[in-house]
Formats: sequence, C-alpha cells, structure tokens
Amino acid sequence: MSAADREALVTVPRVVVAAPRSGEGKTTVALGLMAALRRRGLHVQGFKVGPDYLDTGYQRYAAGAPGRNLDLFMMGDEAVLGAVAGEVADVAVVEGVMGLFDGHRDGVTPTSTAEVAKRLGAPVVLVIDAAQMAASVGAIALGFKTFDPEIRVAGVILNRWNPRRSKAAVAAALERAEMEVFGYLPAADGVALPSRHLGLVVADELSVAAAAVMERLGEHLEEHVDVTRLLALAGEAPDVPAPPAAHAAGPAGAGPRIAVAWDAAFAFYYADNLALLRAHGAELVFFSPLEAAELPVCDGLYLGGGYPELHSEGLSANVALRRRLVAALAAGLPTYAECGGLLYLCESLVDLDGRTWPLVGAVPGRARMHERLQGMGYREGLLFGDSLLGPHGTAARGHEFHYSSCELDNARHAAYLVDGSPEGYAAGDLFASYVHLHFAGYPDLLEHWLERCRVFARAPHPGGPSS
Repeated sequence: MSAADREALVTVPRVVVAAPRSGEGKTTVALGLMAALRRRGLHVQGFKVGPDYLDTGYQRYAAGAPGRNLDLFMMGDEAVLGAVAGEVADVAVVEGVMGLFDGHRDGVTPTSTAEVAKRLGAPVVLVIDAAQMAASVGAIALGFKTFDPEIRVAGVILNRWNPRRSKAAVAAALERAEMEVFGYLPAADGVALPSRHLGLVVADELSVAAAAVMERLGEHLEEHVDVTRLLALAGEAPDVPAPPAAHAAGPAGAGPRIAVAWDAAFAFYYADNLALLRAHGAELVFFSPLEAAELPVCDGLYLGGGYPELHSEGLSANVALRRRLVAALAAGLPTYAECGGLLYLCESLVDLDGRTWPLVGAVPGRARMHERLQGMGYREGLLFGDSLLGPHGTAARGHEFHYSSCELDNARHAAYLVDGSPEGYAAGDLFASYVHLHFAGYPDLLEHWLERCRVFARAPHPGGPSS
C-alpha cells in the first residue's frame, strides 16, 4: 500500500474545553490553557467550534498561531477532520461554543461542540461556574458525563471559585459522580477581555494588551489548574480516521495577487480562508482602507468583515482610495466582499447618531446601523446567477451576524437566493453579501473566484490595479 493509499488519521493530542452553557468561562480557560502550554515551550494550535472570528483572534496571542474554526455546518465532516488531521502541533486545544450539546440542528447537520468532540475522539473538560453552587456541581457533572456515552467528559474545572470556601462538599459530590477535578480557578484581576456589541473587541486592536492578558492567563492556569494532567489527557485521545489532506493549487506560476483589506475596520477573516488562498496559488497583499491612498497592484480584492461602522468617518474621509476602488471595480477587478465589506461598497452608511457617511458606491444601495441585531445564524443559499463564485444555482452554506441593514437594488443582481429571497449583490465579477463563507467546505467556489482573477490578470488594464 502506498503512502497516498493509507488511511489518514487524526493523531495530534487534543482536548475540548466546553461548558454547560455560555458565560461559564470556557473562553478564559481555553485561552489560559493555550498560553500555559505555550509557556512550556510546546507548539500549541487553538481551534474554535463554530463560526466565531473574535475568539480565534485571541487564540493567536495565547497559542502563538492563528486560531482555526471547526464548523460542521459550513465545512462539513471531512473538512473539520482534515483541519485537525493536518496539524503538526504538539497539542490542540479546542474551545467549544455555547453549551456542550447546544447548536443549530436542521435535521441533517448537528453542529454542537459535542458532535465535534465525537468526530475528533477528543476528551472533554467541562468548565462550570461554581460561584453559587456546592454539591449541585456533582449533579451537573454527572448529567453531562452520562448524557451521550459516545463522548468522554473526562473532568471539570470549577471556575470563579472562592478560595475562602471549603472544597469538601463539592469534592464529595464530584467524587460521587466519578468526575475528576482538574482545578479550582478563582477570579483574577487583569485577565478580563473587553467587549462590544458583536462580542469581544478584536484582538489586533489591543495587540500589546492582548499579549499581556494571555501571559497572565497562562500564569493563572498554571497556579490553579493541573496543566500537566490536562496535557496528559490530550495525549489520551485515540487516533481517528480522517480524509486525506487536499493539496489543491492553481496552475504553476499563475498565482493571482489578491489585495486583502486589513485594519481596525476589517479584520474578520477565517485563518483557513487566507491559508487556502495561498494553497491555491494566490499571493496575498494586505492594505488598510482607512489609511491607504492607493489600492495595491492586484488581480483580485477581498473585503472581509469587521467593524466599518465604528470607522465610518475615516473610511468616508479616505476619498482617494474610494475613487481608486470605483475605477478598479468598473474595470472588472474580481472582488469578493463579506458583511463589513458589503457595507463599505454601498453608497452610504447611516450611523446610530443619524449621520450619513458617503462610501464607495459600487453596490447600489444604502446601509444603516441599528441598536438591535438584524441578522444572525447559519444560512443556506443558492447562487442567484452566474457570478464570481460559480454558476447559477450552486448551493453554499454560511453564517451571518450583523446589526446593520442594507437597502439594495438587487432584484436582478442578488448574490444569493436565501429562503426564496434575494440577498446581497452580484454583478459581473463583483460579489458582495452578508454571508460569511468558510472555503474549506467550498473549494470549488474559491477556485472559481481565483480563475476569474487569473483571467483579469491576463487582460490589459491601462491605469488599472494590475498595470
């Protein structure tokens, strides 16, 4: 049997950090564990269950490598298993989402942390907020331990523990539940992560502070949690079958140059999407829509999500770049925009104070911010027409989360058809939508975009971004 024919395996030591519900402290524990393991000189890879951008940003500072997403709905089983199987880290720490067994269920695709742990064969550490509980902790732990026999809930970390309390009642209850205790973690100063309406503040906005917080978290975990035991637990994860790693790439020597918006306004990108662009032969060049006067020489443009509404004045004031973008898109520059990128390409944005900020204007529509959430959750859509990502009717699954709305003239130029309604905007080689895609689940869509970039690169564009 050749090496190519052998079954691929998930072999990296791995552990899942989960909780009974949101707000128990699993993000703090997961980041602290990553930082503590990194302090020991280990190569740590962080993962996040679900479509989250923010926690993975902090994982980069805790683990020393960009955090990666594991999302069964958007990526599918093979891509989730392949992401972990391809890791060469000493240990992988997977942070769960919501409660261990909670998640979107469409009758076909379960998405919970438990389902990811089951597929990875990874032991689960349950983080429980024990600030207001004693023996009841044992009942919770026992319930989670026995709820699904295919999942190994190996033990607990008791978060927000008051060091002045006696451990006797809690310890006895957990012993009765035959549940191992990995640590009693008290609250600590200097380890809180700031938040805003979409969740945590983007880590890159606080790079120095974020690194310092991760260092303190690592020290905190080392002091109060048995990190050595958790490392050993990760090593107990069995090898599980996985699909062979894909090695797709574009034609040799034909890699298009993709300009990627990256600054305080645009920072929501799945790490795997950027890695996949490179794997398919693309060269990435980063620029700031807030500061750059020129669009980099490029064959394609990627405008991700972020917080453009917090920087609408600066984005609007950069008239030079807005004009360059209008010219580039008019010349046919293949452009893919998600959520914040869609807002930026609209004609204007009305902020929460009622002020209107002129923006790029390549998308015929106006955006408005709202106090309440306007869209959240997984989406299944069909490409509305032949577009930058593929032919009419191609199915794709993604996610959206936004406090804005867009009034778009898209009856004939939508990006997707979602639940029978047009969504986003697509015309020529411009594709803009609220829906975030994880291209590990849709490599064909990525390759279709890149092929359009290669075509653009071969065509003459006097005065354009490739000239």
